[in-house]
Amino acid sequence: MFSNYFSSVSKDILAFKETLNQNQLGFNLDCYAGAEFPDIDNIDIALIVVPENRGSVQKIESSSYSEFRKSFYSLFEGNWKLRISDFGNLKAGDNVKDTYFALNDVISHLLSQSVFPLVLGGSQDLVYPMYQAYGSFTKGVNLLCVDSRFDLIDTDGLNINSRNFIGYIIKQEPNHLTNFINLGFQSYLCQNDESHLLDKMLFESCRLGDLRENIKESEPYLRGADIVSFDLSAIKQADSPATSFPSPNGLEAHHACVISRYAGMSDRVSSFGLFEFDGLKDLTNQTANLISQIIWYFLEGFSLRTTDYPSSKTININYQKYLIPVKNSNLQFVFYKSKNTGRWWVSSSMDFDQETNYKDTVIPCSYEDYLNTISGDIPRRIYRILKTT
Repeated sequence: MFSNYFSSVSKDILAFKETLNQNQLGFNLDCYAGAEFPDIDNIDIALIVVPENRGSVQKIESSSYSEFRKSFYSLFEGNWKLRISDFGNLKAGDNVKDTYFALNDVISHLLSQSVFPLVLGGSQDLVYPMYQAYGSFTKGVNLLCVDSRFDLIDTDGLNINSRNFIGYIIKQEPNHLTNFINLGFQSYLCQNDESHLLDKMLFESCRLGDLRENIKESEPYLRGADIVSFDLSAIKQADSPATSFPSPNGLEAHHACVISRYAGMSDRVSSFGLFEFDGLKDLTNQTANLISQIIWYFLEGFSLRTTDYPSSKTININYQKYLIPVKNSNLQFVFYKSKNTGRWWVSSSMDFDQETNYKDTVIPCSYEDYLNTISGDIPRRIYRILKTT
């Protein structure tokens, strides 16, 4: 069905695959070799490489991604039984909008078949067609970007690019963006107008310093996301040199792996992408190796999914309930703690009918959020509930 969209995995990589032993990831991968396309009825996760960079504000030369594949295929499998397929490389269209259409079509079909798309690019404006693919499936999408910038406003306001794609998503009609979360922004790389717009729209963000101080606090944000996009330029240059905008400051490699693992563990995350890889800068394959390890941790997290997001059938059975009144008002917060995993959620109401979308009314939080709320220091992600209800 998708064979016209993709070029097959190269003969060199297929030959390399034959040298691997049965415990390595590549040995068990179902690769598109050019004949019969992988059967999506028999896979859990589809790896989609998209060497499309025409939407980047920084010139990036296309890469074959061969070194990434060698690195990724060579890793040993974890304790999981995941069915993973490498679809090969998505062919570039005559113009970037043609590539958007193809990626949208592929992801839309995969989502309809409960196959998880794992995208490696390419410039980060590719998140735009990923987001568009959700239009026919859900009334609301939570988009989370791990990024040193907000990507809301760019001097080139006429065309979508890797620096303004979030702004394009916000302006799209019909709009089904429920929430946008940025993890890892660096203030000196962000315009004040962007910060003001985030605040005005009640979107969420977490500074690099706060994230590095307590990386565990990223988990509730990731638990509440549908799409997770990771700009590799958010990782400091010493750990990830082959990116479009390398910087001396940023996340460290192990932070990236922790975040990826949390994204994999999230019951709600249904697509994941890594972007802004510039293969020609990867002289020692350090970034290709890091990407492989980031994806490995995502797969480990994916294998640990527990399906403990509250629902109408489980919220009064599998969760301990804690009521916290809001000072100087007749409102209260309702915190829920999973009896199975110990993870926390919060809502501003206990009145739910059978038609309620729990993913929009009961949001993930942390134990620290619960303690802060008790003390009267209401975290922004929880304060947002009062503003949106």
